[in-house]
Amino acid sequence: MKFKGFILFALLLVMSLSAISCSEKSEKVTFKNGYPDLKGKHLVVYVSSRDEVGRALLELFKQKTGCTYEYMRMSTQEAVERVRAEKRDPKADVFIGGTCDAHALMKKERLSESYISRNYSGVQDRYKDNEGYWIGFEVEPLSIAVNKDRWDKEYANKGLQIPKTYEDLLNPVYKGEIVIPDANNSGTAYTMIASLVQSIGEKEARTLLKGIKANVGELTMTGYTPAQKVGTGEYLIAINFLGDQFLVKNSGFNIVTNVPKNCGWNIDAISKVKNGPNDSAGKYFVDFCTSKEAADALKNISFGMSTRKDTEVKNGINLNELNIYEEYNFSRASDDKNKLLEMWNSLN
Repeated sequence: MKFKGFILFALLLVMSLSAISCSEKSEKVTFKNGYPDLKGKHLVVYVSSRDEVGRALLELFKQKTGCTYEYMRMSTQEAVERVRAEKRDPKADVFIGGTCDAHALMKKERLSESYISRNYSGVQDRYKDNEGYWIGFEVEPLSIAVNKDRWDKEYANKGLQIPKTYEDLLNPVYKGEIVIPDANNSGTAYTMIASLVQSIGEKEARTLLKGIKANVGELTMTGYTPAQKVGTGEYLIAINFLGDQFLVKNSGFNIVTNVPKNCGWNIDAISKVKNGPNDSAGKYFVDFCTSKEAADALKNISFGMSTRKDTEVKNGINLNELNIYEEYNFSRASDDKNKLLEMWNSLN
């Protein structure tokens, strides 16, 4: 009986190894002109970057590899919640964009998996996870945007200077004229909250945020919308990422931007969803998004700053030359999220 049991075990082992071998062969990919041939593969991506960024990267990836795709554009928080809800049966292969604290949270909750991209060494160390759970492709700071036409017409004669700091936004004259994203949905707003708490302390940050919130006329679902609303003049002032504001400004709207001293900043990162249905396509897409070719393609689309070591800065702005809060800790921001959102929601 023991011998028969051993034979059965051996047969099962051979069958298992054969299945693994067949699986490995089925995943073997050939390359053409430096790109993997992924015809017949299909990629599913959750996108929290601006829509045009996600679309541009996916379409170029399709052109180069033959891989078809579908994507869903959603806020940072929506994307994380969706991946969390689908943990036992993942539907997406990749999560791209949003704020880096969300990617740190996915790592902590084991919603993502480690993958060392082929371009890992080409990205600056400060812009990637040292275990390969996420890697950044762009970086940008928070900024204050002001509609210049409305300012000149309605505020310049009041002896005021265009706001350059968060403290400037406490002036009651701006009540109802500020638009920012809602931190419950947008990683952009949460970056502002978390970075302020880390840089000046929770007590001082609470006081400052309460004063700003008192002057807010609208909380938007996404981080990009405030720049749009200030561009059209619906609101005077917005707080969101500088790249969003550059995009609106480049579209012909007269806005001025100022990066506040010790402001927060973000890494637009990409994570591979754990056990995603299209493993090889997901890995190759991470490789592509962190390549120099992708960085060059985004130069006139996103207005963010590349994380690569070999890519020139855009708009003449280098993050290292801005007076940002260098010590901003994405992992701490991820750990503090529930507590800081409770604080934010309590501010009236």
